[in-house]
Amino acid sequence: MKRIFFFILVVILTVSLNARWNITGAGARAAGMGGAFIGVADDATAVVWNPGGLTQLYRPEASIVSKYNSSKSVLEDWENTKSNFVLEFGSVAFPFMDSKLVLAAAYQKPIDLFEDFKSGSTEINSTGGADTFTFGAGYQALPFLSVGLAANMWFGNLEHDERYYEYDYDSYWNEWYSYEGTYEYEQTFSGFNMIFGGMINLDNLENPVPLKLGITYRTAFDLEAEENGLITEEEIWELGDYFYNEVVTEGTVKNEMPSMLGFGSSYRFGDNFTLAIDYETRAYGESNINAHDDDLNQFRVGAEYLIVSDFAVVPFRVGYQSVPTLMADIYGDSIIGSGFSFGTGLIFEKFALDTAFTMATNKNERSTSTQENTYLKFIFSGIIYF
Repeated sequence: MKRIFFFILVVILTVSLNARWNITGAGARAAGMGGAFIGVADDATAVVWNPGGLTQLYRPEASIVSKYNSSKSVLEDWENTKSNFVLEFGSVAFPFMDSKLVLAAAYQKPIDLFEDFKSGSTEINSTGGADTFTFGAGYQALPFLSVGLAANMWFGNLEHDERYYEYDYDSYWNEWYSYEGTYEYEQTFSGFNMIFGGMINLDNLENPVPLKLGITYRTAFDLEAEENGLITEEEIWELGDYFYNEVVTEGTVKNEMPSMLGFGSSYRFGDNFTLAIDYETRAYGESNINAHDDDLNQFRVGAEYLIVSDFAVVPFRVGYQSVPTLMADIYGDSIIGSGFSFGTGLIFEKFALDTAFTMATNKNERSTSTQENTYLKFIFSGIIYF
């Protein structure tokens, strides 16, 4: 009976972890604009947002992005909080041929599987996730049209430790007992996929229009995880009986990552104000890591206003996005939340500093009550222009 309960606990954990397997780009600027960046993509993060936008870089750039995550889940009298710091992204980009060709390389942690869960007699801790090395290029095929390609090589490591404990009375045997179950494992990730991007910049026409249109397509792939682990169960009974069991787990876990198709546009009003809108569909419907049968469709909108001074350019950014997840409620319906963001920074001739704050919330209808989840992120970016 306890072994069955412990197995169910592992399944529940897996679903909760997979709720975060929702790949996007990186950077404080994009985050401050609600992630509406497919039709902007004009800095060193373009290699993971839309490689077709790389040709907008007219000088070499290097960037680094860090992120502080904090989340809270509340269900009736139970509350669980967790937080962690992640070095999320780093990239370099080099223009050639008067920016007709731009090459870029990047590191990213698109899937962070950090977990710090405590509830009654259950404790779960996980560190690590899936990382990528990305190599990309953008080429200006026409004055108003650029195309791009990026290759993602996936790697990374997850360390997981789960413990369940109970001390109870068995009325059938008329005896007290203690039970402890543990599940410890390590997973090593591997995989490969591609990002295709395109950017139409009507500002480069003979009669310019300050409008850009972007499109991206991410190929589907299997993110494989080589697992080595150990499950243990121990029972100690009041009258001296003792039971112990252990099972070694090893093998390959295949996480079916779907194709993703995104569209974006941005329009500049004057020299200082930009409005951007994205729509992206992620074909998770048939994926084995999805708790429901729906694809994830996301809408993002953001704005940026620049204040220009003799000291520096100061941007102000705001954004909104829908937040679809792989989680399902008790009725089997997809859990969809909402996210809001704002950001600012300082832009100088040789470098830029950006920061953003994002907050996303959703509600999970349980059998007798509603679980409320809140996710906060503080993102910090630095870009050096050479």
